[in-house]
Amino acid sequence: MTPSELPARPAPLLDVTGLCLRLATRREAYPVITGVSFSLSAGETLCIVGESGSGKTLTALSLMSLLPKGLSITQGAIVYNGADLLTLDARHRQALYGDEIAMIFQDPMSSLNPVLSVGEQLTESLVRHQPTLTRRQRESRAQQVLSQVGIRDAEVKMRSYPHELSGGLCQRILIALALVNHPRLIIADEPTTALDVTVQAQVMATLRDACANTGAALLLITHDMGLVAQHADRVAVMYAGRIVEQGPVSQVFSAPLHPYTRALLNSIPHLTSDVDRELEAIAGEPPVFSRLPAGCAFRPRCRRCRDRSLCASAIPPLRATAGDPAHTCACHFADELGDVPSLRVSEVCINHQGNSR
Repeated sequence: MTPSELPARPAPLLDVTGLCLRLATRREAYPVITGVSFSLSAGETLCIVGESGSGKTLTALSLMSLLPKGLSITQGAIVYNGADLLTLDARHRQALYGDEIAMIFQDPMSSLNPVLSVGEQLTESLVRHQPTLTRRQRESRAQQVLSQVGIRDAEVKMRSYPHELSGGLCQRILIALALVNHPRLIIADEPTTALDVTVQAQVMATLRDACANTGAALLLITHDMGLVAQHADRVAVMYAGRIVEQGPVSQVFSAPLHPYTRALLNSIPHLTSDVDRELEAIAGEPPVFSRLPAGCAFRPRCRRCRDRSLCASAIPPLRATAGDPAHTCACHFADELGDVPSLRVSEVCINHQGNSR
């Protein structure tokens, strides 16, 4: 099937365009996110992937108006369901957060309130966003959503406190908190970082099934290419505060166009790997936002740069490829790299989780 024959994507539920963030300190001010654009439709899963420090979490926090002190949005639009969140007043934005738009944070033990029981935290959210519900209805909904995320004895767990539960259970409770008001958009920031592989698989299956049952869109922030292969419809690769490649997962994995994407894929094992072959590491260190190199930020670590003056003088724009307008890349020499095949999604997925997609 050619790109022109593919079914058109529905109108986006979330449409982020040209998002720019700046960090200002007493000594200096510099950009940390530049020109980030992506969209997400209902029922779809988009993964934003990249190394630590690439700007993934800051992008997610900007969507929820949770930027740390000193960071501000200088340009762009965040359009949710037809309304730009950046132009809405604080009251209307807060009405959406926790209701139609929910976020799951990295560390459940620091995200849950240690002095409130699980049931109190779930019903507190219902009181705020669905004030017409009776106490019995709130408790019933809380137990229902706990069961929905795979927690047994929901009535007993309602009386438990976070410190009495395991990390995996607490992460499921965070998912339950996100789902309790039937959100249309869920933002999950590294939801499995502190979990072992078995619990990680269980939590991701819980989140995936919950989204499938409710039709919610999922924006998954991760550094794990295995999670991308297992759960995403589309992927956006970030480096130094910019999206350097974006497209359907199968296409990005089978024919990566950016050297950074290829380096990420080559750094993980897959089924066709020689067991004696050492995994490839990405040379150098991620750049510091206050001291980004001129031209392409990946240039100092790129094996394909080879002192080309164009890479050192011009920032490559994110542009569509000739083969598929849905697959975009920010590399001056994307056409050269696109001729080299990489790997199938199933090869990463099976190796990572022990089962196929």
